[in-house]
Amino acid sequence: MNKFFIVSAALALSCGILAAGKEAKPVEPFDRGIAKPSTVFIPSGTSGGGFTFSFTNYKLGDQFEGDIGFSIPTGLVNGLKGSYNTFKIAPSYEYFLWDNNAITARISYGRTLLDVGNANLSISDDLSFSVGDYSYSSNSISASLGLKNYMPIGTSKRFAMIIEGRLTGGYSQNKSYKLEEGLKHGTYSDVYSASFDFVPGLCVFVMNNVAVTAQMGVFGISLRKSVQTENQVGKSSLHGGNTSFGLNVLSVEVGTSFYILDHKHRPSK
Repeated sequence: MNKFFIVSAALALSCGILAAGKEAKPVEPFDRGIAKPSTVFIPSGTSGGGFTFSFTNYKLGDQFEGDIGFSIPTGLVNGLKGSYNTFKIAPSYEYFLWDNNAITARISYGRTLLDVGNANLSISDDLSFSVGDYSYSSNSISASLGLKNYMPIGTSKRFAMIIEGRLTGGYSQNKSYKLEEGLKHGTYSDVYSASFDFVPGLCVFVMNNVAVTAQMGVFGISLRKSVQTENQVGKSSLHGGNTSFGLNVLSVEVGTSFYILDHKHRPSK
């Protein structure tokens, strides 16, 4: 028994010495390659320009004498007569200081017109409201500066993810009024705003110099000040701010961009 114990201890000691004598295998650092992609998606020195555009036009009811008005399928709103129009255009410019990284500048203009000849809101048989001869208009303009990073998907030079931080300042004029016995009663507002937004997206090149981009806001910090005048007499103001984190479907931007390579990166004829 003692001999078996001595032999077992000797074998265990020998294995320990051999294991200690082996050099430890180096562990390679784990890197996803996100910070420094090996593929150049858009080289430095490139200039890019693009725009987004949207237009909406709705006419609710034919507004002839026998027209009962349009009804929303839920049944809460019926007898709608009026029109709704929106227009928005936003040209942009990019310049790539480094490979896949650009500074951006954007100007946006938007206009909204709403005219309601009649609208009935029926919550229950005993509770209903009616609105008529109401008009609303808004004109807004904003400018923004940002930093945009293109992250190529794998080694692709056609598909890339976009990460953009954008600082924006804006101004808008809003006017709403209601006609009562031939007189206008309403409000006029001057609205000033500032925001910082994180806007990721996707870029797809459909030609060598033409790409389609889609971006959506997921994080934003905004400040807002509104100065309102009612019936050209009474005045009031509103100051506020908010922070949002989540997918904002209303901020989806789809547009087309055109890129011009500098002379060093242009393909030879």
